[in-house]
Order: sequence, then structure tokens, then C-alpha cells
Amino acid sequence: MEKITIPKFENETDEANWLYGNREGLSAAFHQAVQEGRVWQGTLKQRSRLENVLQDALQSKHLVVTQEELKECSLASILGEKLRNPSQ
Repeated sequence: MEKITIPKFENETDEANWLYGNREGLSAAFHQAVQEGRVWQGTLKQRSRLENVLQDALQSKHLVVTQEELKECSLASILGEKLRNPSQ
């Protein structure tokens, strides 16, 4: 897919008009990114903070994650729960 270049806008009206005029291409690019696994929930800052916390926790503790657990939840939610409740 062709890379989308977002121009600099002078005001919000210009930005809104550009977004509206390019909505089909932006939608297609978004759906392709979802299919390729490049879309994450949350902001980059939140993800970065979570990754740092998980890395620190994994280096200091031995955590076991089973295949059954991974079928039920995301890895981040499983690790978060294990870190909050280490007895599980």
C-alpha cells in the first residue's frame, strides 16, 4: 500500500477538509494496519510505560504463563494480574 503523507495544516478547517477528502484511503490504510498487527490500543506513552513495568517485573520475578491463560486473555492483562496477585 502507498504511504500516506499528512501535510501541515494552517488551521483545523483545512485539516478537517483534508481528512474528509482522504477518508477512504485513510480507512483502507487503517484496516490494513489492523490486519498486519500494527494497531495497538492506548497511546504510545502508555504502551511504553507498560512495557517498561513488565520488563522490570519479568527480570525480577519468575512468572509462568500457560497456553490456557493465553487463550483467555492478552499477555499484558495476564502479566498485570500475576504481578498484582503473585500467589496465582
